[in-house]
Amino acid sequence: MASQAIPRGILPRITHPPLPPGASYLNFGRYAVRNAMTRHELQRLKDQLIKANTSPKTGRQLFLPAFKPRTLGHLEKSHDLLTKHGEADEYAWLVSTRVWEEERKGLPKLLVLASPGVNVFSSGHHLEEIQNGSRDEVREIFGLCAEVMSLIRRSPILVMGKIHGFASGAGAQLALATDVPVTSKFLTELVLPGADLGLPCTSPAAGLSRVLGSRTTWLGLARGGGIRDSLSFHGVEVDDPDTKNKETNSRYLEQAAAIFKRPPSEEKSMPHLSVEDTVRRRLSLDEKVDRFVTRLTRRDTQQTAITKWAFWTQIGLRGQPHINADGVQVEGCGGDGFEDAVAFAGRVMALHSQSEVAKAGISQFLHAAAVKREKRQRALEESEGQENVPVTPEVISEEK
Repeated sequence: MASQAIPRGILPRITHPPLPPGASYLNFGRYAVRNAMTRHELQRLKDQLIKANTSPKTGRQLFLPAFKPRTLGHLEKSHDLLTKHGEADEYAWLVSTRVWEEERKGLPKLLVLASPGVNVFSSGHHLEEIQNGSRDEVREIFGLCAEVMSLIRRSPILVMGKIHGFASGAGAQLALATDVPVTSKFLTELVLPGADLGLPCTSPAAGLSRVLGSRTTWLGLARGGGIRDSLSFHGVEVDDPDTKNKETNSRYLEQAAAIFKRPPSEEKSMPHLSVEDTVRRRLSLDEKVDRFVTRLTRRDTQQTAITKWAFWTQIGLRGQPHINADGVQVEGCGGDGFEDAVAFAGRVMALHSQSEVAKAGISQFLHAAAVKREKRQRALEESEGQENVPVTPEVISEEK
C-alpha cells in the first residue's frame, strides 16, 4: 500500500517508544479531549500507581511512610530487628535490599508518566465536568487529583514525567509533581489560565509554588497565561536538540523520514515550529528519556526510595518544634531549620551506611582506590629506579 501523503503542517502519528527493561509507562489521557484530567483519567492514574506499588508477594501497598522525623526511629528499629533477630516488620522493605526485592519482585523500578500526542501534555481539569457537577462532585474530583499527586510523592520508585507540549492548570501541576520532569525546549509550555476564566488555578499553584518558587508561581496565578521562567533553573531537565552535534541531528532526520511514512494524525505542528522540527525535537526528547531511564534503573531502587523519603522529610524541618527520631518533642533550632535538617540527614546516612548495597559499594570503591594507589606507587618506584641508574663510561660510549 502506498504511503499516505502528509500535508505540511500536519504531524504524522507519533507514539511513545518502548522503555528500557525495569521501567513502565504510567499512561493517561485521551487526545480527543486534549488529555484532560477527567474523573476517569484521574482514577486510572491512581489505580496504576497503586498497582505499581502493591507487593505481589503479600498484597500490601508499599508507599513511603509519613514524611516526619519520628519515622526515622521506626526505620532504625526495623533495621535492628532484622539484622539482630532476623525478623521483618512493616518497615523492613524500606531498610533492606533483600526484603525490598522479595516484596517488589515483578514490579517496575521506575515509572514514566506520558500522554498521547505531541502538542498537549494535559489541558488540566475537564471544564465540562466542573461546570456540570455539584459542589460535592467537584470537590471529589479535586480530592482525587490531590490523591494522585500524593501517590506520586509517596511512590517509593521514581516517577519520571515526559512533558511535551502544552500543560495547563492541573496539567502543569501533574507535570511538575513528578520526581524527574523531563521537558523539551520549544515543545513544552506551562500555563495557569484560570484567572481569565474566573476560576483561578489555586490548587495547581499549591504544587507549582513548591517547584518554581512562590513569586514566579504567584505572578503566573495572578496574571494568568504562561509561566515566564526558565524551567532549567528549577530542577527540570530540559532537552534541546540544537545543542547536540550534527551527527545526532542527522540521525533524528533519518528516523523522522521513517515516521513520515506513517498515517497522519489530527495534530498540526507547533505554531512556531515546522513539522520536521517538531518531529526532530520529539525524537530528541524520546532519546533523552531513554538514556535517563537506563541510568536510573541501574541504581539500587531501595536506596533511592529511602533517599526520597529522607529528602522530603528534611525539607519540612524549618526550625519549628517537632517530634524527633527518638519520639521526643523538641523545640527545634530556629532559623531556617538548617541545624535540625543536617542533624536528621546525618542520622539517615548512618542508617544508609549499614545497608547491604552501601557496604558492597564502599568495599568496591576502597578496593579500586587501593589498586590505583598500588599502580601509582609501582610506577613511581620504577621511574625513580631509572633515574638512579649510574652512568658508566661504557654507557656513555654506547650512547655516542
